[in-house]
Amino acid sequence: MNHIRPALILVIALAACDSRATASGGGESSKADRLSRELESCGTTAHCAEGLRCWEHVCQREGRSTLGDFYAARGARLLAGGDTDGAIAAYAEGLAAYEAAKLTAPPDLDCAYGLALVRARATKDKAELAARVLHRCVLAIPPAVPLRTQALAGLAELDQAGLDPSQIARPQLADLYLTRAPARPPTDNLTVSVSADPPPRGRSFALIPERLALADARAALSTCWEKNFAASQAKELTVRVPVEVKYRASEYDDEPGSYAVVWAPPAAGVSDAETCTRGALESLIAPLKLRDAFSATLTVVVK
Repeated sequence: MNHIRPALILVIALAACDSRATASGGGESSKADRLSRELESCGTTAHCAEGLRCWEHVCQREGRSTLGDFYAARGARLLAGGDTDGAIAAYAEGLAAYEAAKLTAPPDLDCAYGLALVRARATKDKAELAARVLHRCVLAIPPAVPLRTQALAGLAELDQAGLDPSQIARPQLADLYLTRAPARPPTDNLTVSVSADPPPRGRSFALIPERLALADARAALSTCWEKNFAASQAKELTVRVPVEVKYRASEYDDEPGSYAVVWAPPAAGVSDAETCTRGALESLIAPLKLRDAFSATLTVVVK
């Protein structure tokens, strides 16, 4: 019986072995599956998947376009300085540089480009492009990478522009992303402000901001704000209108002169919102008893 016991122990030991590790190929495959993907953390290049190197504890691709990365750096600088249009153009040039070099654009460039486009989401075509670029970014980045969270936050900013969330749940790019009607913010808390450049010296100008602060004036201008939001999804409506108040002397010695409000003609191609605002201003200001001559540009802001 003693000679049976060692054989039994050997059988049990063999049964306990992991069958997946019996072939050398299976072990190497399992190891490869655990290697860090692009933008995931690493301690050394050996921790990164093929074609990636560990740089500053992040796996990054070896094939980069210097020119493309330069334009990306320029885009980041312009965006930080508030030049959204310039940043968008720079990031687009960066992508073009990668294409010219026959290299796949890295996801960090796509993410930066998409987030810049989100800043210009008031323009519908830029909002649509932002959704596409950020979805491409999300698809390329592993879930644990913080940049993916930033991209998703950027997509959330497109909610009010009509983003359909089901489109970004797809494993491939969609044809269109802004397929819902834009969500209109409430108008109850809209405020109206008006200023003049140059500021009129006469005291009667104060009648204009006082009139525009009344409830019926705010209601009229809110209609114009709604037109603007429907067209551009912008939460602020700003309209500038040149106006002149002229003194007209009386033809009779025993009667005082009068003041007339003269509006500059609208420029060609003005929006419906601006036409609406001009009409509201003319009807609201016409009855006011202005007693000072001035020439200025009124800036009306509804937000």
